[in-house]
Amino acid sequence: MNFKLLQAMREKGLRQRDFAKIVGDHESVISRIVNGVWNPSEAQKIKYARALKCKVGEIFGSINGGG
Repeated sequence: MNFKLLQAMREKGLRQRDFAKIVGDHESVISRIVNGVWNPSEAQKIKYARALKCKVGEIFGSINGGG
C-alpha cells in the first residue's frame, strides 16, 4: 500500500476521486496505485508529484525504481 501517496492526497484535502480528476486518470487507477496493486509509470509518478506539489521521491521513493 502506498501510504505516502494517500497521506499526500489527504494533506491536500483530496479524495481519490478528486485526485483522479486533477491528474486525468480514472479513479480505479488511483485506487490500484494506492493499494499497491498497480505500479505507476515514471510519467504518472511525475504527474502525481506535480499535482501534489511535492517531489517524486516523497511519495514513490526513488524515480529510478528504488522503491
